[in-house]
Amino acid sequence: MRILLILSTLFFCSELCAQSFDGLSDDIANGDYGNLKAVLISRHGEIIYEDYFRGNHVNDLQLLNSVTKSVGSALIGIANRQGKIQVDDGLARFFNSLYPMNTGSFSNKQAITVEDVLQQRHGILWDEWTLDYRDADNPTSQMINSGDWYRYVLTTPVDAQPGEKFAYSTGVSTLMSRMIRSTTGMSPRNFAMAQLFGPLGISDIHWEGWSAGGRGTGLTDWPNPDQDEPLGFGIWMKPRDMLKFGELYLNDGVYEGRRILDKEWIDASWKTYSNPENTELFTIPGSGYGYQWWITRLTDTRDRSFSAYYANGWGHQFILVIPELDLVVVSVADDYDYDGPGIGAILRTTVFPALNPVLDNRFNGAWYDPQTDGQGLTLEVLDGGNRLTGFWYTYGDNGTKRWFIFSGDISDAVADVSIIQTSGGAFLQPDPVTESEWGSGRFTTVDCEHINFEITSAEVSTAIALTRITGMCN
Repeated sequence: MRILLILSTLFFCSELCAQSFDGLSDDIANGDYGNLKAVLISRHGEIIYEDYFRGNHVNDLQLLNSVTKSVGSALIGIANRQGKIQVDDGLARFFNSLYPMNTGSFSNKQAITVEDVLQQRHGILWDEWTLDYRDADNPTSQMINSGDWYRYVLTTPVDAQPGEKFAYSTGVSTLMSRMIRSTTGMSPRNFAMAQLFGPLGISDIHWEGWSAGGRGTGLTDWPNPDQDEPLGFGIWMKPRDMLKFGELYLNDGVYEGRRILDKEWIDASWKTYSNPENTELFTIPGSGYGYQWWITRLTDTRDRSFSAYYANGWGHQFILVIPELDLVVVSVADDYDYDGPGIGAILRTTVFPALNPVLDNRFNGAWYDPQTDGQGLTLEVLDGGNRLTGFWYTYGDNGTKRWFIFSGDISDAVADVSIIQTSGGAFLQPDPVTESEWGSGRFTTVDCEHINFEITSAEVSTAIALTRITGMCN
């Protein structure tokens, strides 16, 4: 039930702080979107909105709860890049030296793989959403109080074969800590500082469990044989550092010219292994769960839908990456008992409607107006994304074929072009083609599948809604 509330909140500022998103900060301060403590938005790597609320400030560390899981996934990805962990490694490899993995209730966990853990399709019986996390009978609470977290998880009964069904488990995610320790010889914190946070320029990190009393009153002693920090929950970060983590994923694993994660790992992390076809939890086409990352589609008030990949923590902590808009969004909140509109509503009603995708080489290909099938355009972005050129194939009033060429400069989501009419050519003949300026046009992206084409000439002034035929936004 808890995840349904989180997802409903997520679904429930033309360039912005640079854009202020007029009135947004006032609305957040007034509580219209819950108890948000910070909201940051970056586009093209630049912060375009940033504000703090309810006594919070830029350098305050924030508890991220299960956002930690996505950090853990990144650490596994780095170890995979280094050849230290393979996704088909079984749990026995990491835990044989701690427990008798071939006997008793341990034995049916041996074949669970790293990938099963990452996908939360491990087969272990676990339900941490029916009861509140603060309830002593919640399995995560029971694990925390067990004295040995790894043993608790590895001796919990199974109810499915690995890979068979989705079962979100903070306990299973915590097993990632042992994977890091046993293959790198380092604690999750030290490995993260050396291989992830350090390269991102992040130095201030803290691990502590949630407590009603706030920082300094929560759990900091980790009851596992290694006494290592959990990779299922507990990390504290500054919102600006959360933004850096999201930008690492947006930029295919590269940060300031340095590769930290493989692009293939990010692609795998954002694949929907659990989805509407195999998991009742997911109902929106394109939604699901990857490698400790959530995936959904968010539809804005302009009826446009964008894929969002997000790290999600209890109490409404989010890092959202929206590649189509080159956007990273961070929000932290104190919303442990709130299920109203939050950052999802802000994106759908305020942020997304103000933005269009950048007109870049993702839009190369063939386009047409469905109202005039049989006519169309080809577009090509040149000069490093600064110039658009192309051809327009259409007809005159008497059915004769007309061919235009166009070229012009791009500014973000818009290209202003000169339209040139051609005439005088002959089939397979070297006859000179006459070119004459016919008019001007403006291409404006709408989303990855649609572009508006406005035309102004002595002959006609109109607008055409173009739809993609070839290519795709990757």
